[in-house]
Amino acid sequence: MRFSFLSIIILLSIFLSSTGLAQEKKIKAYLNERQFYAPNEGNYLEVQLHFAGHTLKYVTNQGETYAEVEVTQVFSQNDTIAQFDKYVLKGPLVVDSIVDDFHDIQRYSLAPGTYEYELTINDKNRDNPPISVQKEITIEDMGNKVEVSNLSAAESIQPAKKEANLFTKLGYDVIPMVTNYYPTELMHLPYYVEIYNTDRFYEDSVYVVEQKLISEDSEMDLSQYTRYFRYEVSPIQPIAKYIDISTLPTGAYKLEINVLNRDKDKIAQETFNFDRNNTTEMNAIAYQSSVLDPAFAESIPDDSTGYYVASLIPISSPSEVKNIIKLLKEKDGEKNEKYLQSYWKATNPQNPFEGWMRYKAQVKMVERLFATNYQVGFETDRGRVYLQYGPPSQLTERPSSPSEYPYEIWQYDKIGRFSNKRFVFYSPTNLANDYRLLHSNMVGELQNYRWRYALNKRNTPDENLDNPNGSGYQQHFGGNSSLYYNSY
Repeated sequence: MRFSFLSIIILLSIFLSSTGLAQEKKIKAYLNERQFYAPNEGNYLEVQLHFAGHTLKYVTNQGETYAEVEVTQVFSQNDTIAQFDKYVLKGPLVVDSIVDDFHDIQRYSLAPGTYEYELTINDKNRDNPPISVQKEITIEDMGNKVEVSNLSAAESIQPAKKEANLFTKLGYDVIPMVTNYYPTELMHLPYYVEIYNTDRFYEDSVYVVEQKLISEDSEMDLSQYTRYFRYEVSPIQPIAKYIDISTLPTGAYKLEINVLNRDKDKIAQETFNFDRNNTTEMNAIAYQSSVLDPAFAESIPDDSTGYYVASLIPISSPSEVKNIIKLLKEKDGEKNEKYLQSYWKATNPQNPFEGWMRYKAQVKMVERLFATNYQVGFETDRGRVYLQYGPPSQLTERPSSPSEYPYEIWQYDKIGRFSNKRFVFYSPTNLANDYRLLHSNMVGELQNYRWRYALNKRNTPDENLDNPNGSGYQQHFGGNSSLYYNSY
């Protein structure tokens, strides 16, 4: 890393006793800091906080239920305070017992130098002592040469909305990632960086940025991930990209962002270290030579082998899906049966047949609940989500509304290491069972922050939902989707 401080994530936790929505739980807050530079203004530090909502204590006041945290941030040099900030942050309202995680982002202008940083977090609704962390942070002068900001890994990056919000940075809404661990279910690595001063310290009118991945524990050839991007010189250049890591094997990696000159020498660099866990890769050939267990063969009707192999798509990685599609084109029943057997041997090695039978029962249930006139159950959005993540912890159904399309909101208390994730499905055709995924706050899923507008379009059919300068969503009688969803 270029900076003497590491942009790391610190988990602050302490056992606290409480009543109500959070009982005997650890309060958890995640800290991440990134250094940036604003031409004509100077260096600044962006402090990103992520609060695990279910670990806080909630109170009800005037019919609203919410959590509150008091945050104090202090930057000092030689016992002299350079920056002091103390504020109370109110969490999102609780609706239908749904508790949200939430973010806070603060930006502090700091001159180059080394600072003692102290963060203190206090749950306003508990009498327990606050939790705190101290660390040393070095701010370097980023205005005297071509520089690259710290890289911000993101849960998602979208073009910025018309009005700036907590996550807006130079034309993008960047929702920060609170960890550098990427499990199997995360298929992409979105990131955001800024490049500074190429107009003052670069001799040509255009320059090249190199994006590359390096394995930290093997000699693996990762040249397929190397990309080059050309930009015109400017005081500041924001860069937002997605890297497809669906087939990236398990291991430790480094993402490098390099600014290159005409001789391909590095004149500025930023790196980001991350860990990848990808456990679902299957050998596309191995199943063909396996001996078929009669129990597997008997559990699958001869005319349904293709159907059940295809039913694995919702729980398969992109590379496995390619294998499945190739296999289905062959229309070979015995190969289909062997593939199913091999899949469940890899997925549930202790008892593959039992794992298969449990999943088969889920496929049948999804068929019964979600199939339409033109899609089998596992092909539908609701069927895919159910098979991939399991049944929701809570389901809100609104099959009729005076001014909204029929919709459902599925809420999950936990999906792997993620908490409080939601999926919004709607039926724009108003046909029975024809529900499509409209928005989710789950990492890696469709994120449409204009989902309320789409539901409301039934009431305003002439509005162009793709026009960011449109009249906007208006709350109205019958339009309760925002309350049910309880978004950020």
